[in-house]
Amino acid sequence: MSLERAEGLYDLGRYEQAAAALGTHLASHPDDAAAWTLLARSLRGTKNTQGCLHAADQALRLDPGNVTALVVRSEQLAALGHYAAAEWSAREAVRLAPQRWGTHATVAEVLAKGGPWQVTEAYEVARHTVTLAPEEPYAHFLVGLTAQRLKRTDVAAQAYRTALRLDPEHTAARHNLAILDLHHRRRGGWTRAAEGFADVSALDPEDQDGRYNLEVMAWNTVAFARWVAILAFGVAVITKAVAEDSGAVALAVGLPVFALVWIAWGWWVRRRVPPRLRGPLLRLAVRCPPVVWMAGAVGLLAAVGVAVVALPGLPAAFLGVAVVPSAWAVFLTYWISRSVLKRRKP
Repeated sequence: MSLERAEGLYDLGRYEQAAAALGTHLASHPDDAAAWTLLARSLRGTKNTQGCLHAADQALRLDPGNVTALVVRSEQLAALGHYAAAEWSAREAVRLAPQRWGTHATVAEVLAKGGPWQVTEAYEVARHTVTLAPEEPYAHFLVGLTAQRLKRTDVAAQAYRTALRLDPEHTAARHNLAILDLHHRRRGGWTRAAEGFADVSALDPEDQDGRYNLEVMAWNTVAFARWVAILAFGVAVITKAVAEDSGAVALAVGLPVFALVWIAWGWWVRRRVPPRLRGPLLRLAVRCPPVVWMAGAVGLLAAVGVAVVALPGLPAAFLGVAVVPSAWAVFLTYWISRSVLKRRKP
């Protein structure tokens, strides 16, 4: 009865309770290889790596041909960095069950964590996995993952799209496709990346990678604005200098140019950020200290620029008192906030 209950709990994703029920069952049936295998899978779900390995080893001691136990053992050894042992277990699973696509997928997973030549083999194994299971999203995801590591970005993107066609809620494929969109600078890539990361966060509230990548995108946008602030400030200084000789004419030209610099930046940001993400991204940005710090430093320099261009009567001493600290604030805040942002990475 405990075994049946454990199977039901495992199917519901209640891994800790399943492991507890299996402990009760194994206390009276210590030679049940199937129960040890299910315990290994349950402990994998609870992130108990050592317990999972022990249970898998027990299952294999009782049944050396237990393919599922070999696969679980391989996955846990790879998680610990024991790639040679993990590869052996995965290849043994393939030898015992060459018709099962999951055994080939495990080999591809392990090899993908190795050196370049191993990743090349992983890619070929992943492609073979797709021939065995063309309707399995994870098989296509593995092709995308290995192709991405081999810098075959077009192949990777197509594989991720296929995985998403088969399973629209495949968050890993959506996340990796967003990474490709972000880093390979295709037209509209930034916008698609933002949508992808936002979708990942919506599909999996516990996902930290998608949220972090959105924070990085928000920070990069604000950090880029420092150049806009510097450009606008240059316009303000030139306008102030020329206004001392030509007066109103310089202001009539300088003020619109100053405003146009910031309007152009605002239009560029608005064009990049999809309407449905503007509110969520803003809320995320204001809760991310590095983004807030960078925005504050840029805003301070922008405010000084406004004062210089809009108040031509300001004394020259103002430039030394306000401008130099503002410029240094932008410089220092850039590096400090960048460092803090990196430490927020999951």
